[in-house]
Amino acid sequence: MSVWRLISLDMLHASPRNANPKRTRFPGITADARRLGVHRVTLYKMLSGYPGFVGLKTLRARYDELQRAKAAS
Repeated sequence: MSVWRLISLDMLHASPRNANPKRTRFPGITADARRLGVHRVTLYKMLSGYPGFVGLKTLRARYDELQRAKAAS
């Protein structure tokens, strides 16, 4: 067996896996979306200000209330 067969493609094109760790814009967004009964993407777009998602005032109010409850506990 050749030495080249033992080297995986990841090793040939190696880059440090955690060289640029992802930053988290909204930590806990998945759990918050579940509690609010919406999809994670919908909550993310509302928080990011995507067009068409800015007017979700009731969702924003519910999210703010959830954050206040989390901070109080």
